[in-house]
Amino acid sequence: MTPRAKDDNRAQSCFSTTNEAKTYPGKRPPKKDLLRTVVVINVGTEDNRETFSTHRELLSFYSPYFRAMMNGSWEEAKTNIINLTADEPQTFEIFQNWLYGIDLDLDMAQARDTSLMIRLWIFGDKVQVPGFQNAAIEGLRLATIEPPRTVRRSDIATAFENSGEGSPLRRFIVDIYVWEGSLHGLMSKFLDESYPKAFIAQFFEGYVDAFPRCGAPTVKKNRPYGANAQRYYVPLPCSTVGRDPTAEATED
Repeated sequence: MTPRAKDDNRAQSCFSTTNEAKTYPGKRPPKKDLLRTVVVINVGTEDNRETFSTHRELLSFYSPYFRAMMNGSWEEAKTNIINLTADEPQTFEIFQNWLYGIDLDLDMAQARDTSLMIRLWIFGDKVQVPGFQNAAIEGLRLATIEPPRTVRRSDIATAFENSGEGSPLRRFIVDIYVWEGSLHGLMSKFLDESYPKAFIAQFFEGYVDAFPRCGAPTVKKNRPYGANAQRYYVPLPCSTVGRDPTAEATED
């Protein structure tokens, strides 16, 4: 499912219905504007590397990261070859499928993998594609619907090491623990030094905000992520409003 941000003012701060087809990642530009140049993308290390072919204009339209890479005097702009040695082939494959289909094309096991969703969000943050990050956070919400309704400790560390203070990913994970966890049970777990200190601090801040009377409610119907994860969406960048997806192709 591709998340829509129309009901969240923060997520649609630069959203314009008149420009929807060109600016919102839920819609892709007309096909004639895309299929021009194919770039080769090598993803992963030597022990785990895969090669992908993706249209240059499509990458440039959605990602400022790739747009900068594919224009100007960068080597990638001249050779149409990109090396992403720090990333995983699985992550990029899902990202590429999302680019072409505007959906997270996942099997059942992947859809329930909270670790994968976190890695997808982090990759979306790296390549600066809010729509993909929002799809990943929605996927993370769906993956935590069933018990145990939390993410693993190692995934918390990954999320906090690879996201900034106040990021939507951090806020979502903290809220999951605030609303689904037992304060008494978590207190003993937090003595374990492997929990990021930033996570523990943010958890207690969130707990006090949610339950100022220090009593967890018996009914948790007011979960901030109940029906969808829109409050955790990354706002669309103003710079994409009215952007011509073919413009970058002429800047070489």
